[in-house]
Amino acid sequence: MKIFSDTFNRLRALYRARYEPENLRPLADMYWRSMLALALFSIVGVIVFGLWQFVAVVENLSAAQSGNSSASPVIFNRTKLESVLRAYDARQAQYDASASNAVTITDPSK
Repeated sequence: MKIFSDTFNRLRALYRARYEPENLRPLADMYWRSMLALALFSIVGVIVFGLWQFVAVVENLSAAQSGNSSASPVIFNRTKLESVLRAYDARQAQYDASASNAVTITDPSK
């Protein structure tokens, strides 16, 4: 425990005299090393998360191919599909109508 208290006391003394050039270098070195450690930890975390997601996708694909899929097959309801397609067509028509009736605004600087 003495090493932690000595290190803490040294860092506290360095921080108190941080405007002295000889005390700035250890603080900058500590900051740089902590930023490198944070970057390394972030990169490792992203890689581990990516591998975890990749393995989950591969397991789902292999389960679907073997026929042991826990998820039921998707059954399309033709009436729901037609209603969604009509809604998209209505939105497209509304967009086309609003795009063709664009309001022209005069340039106030002229």
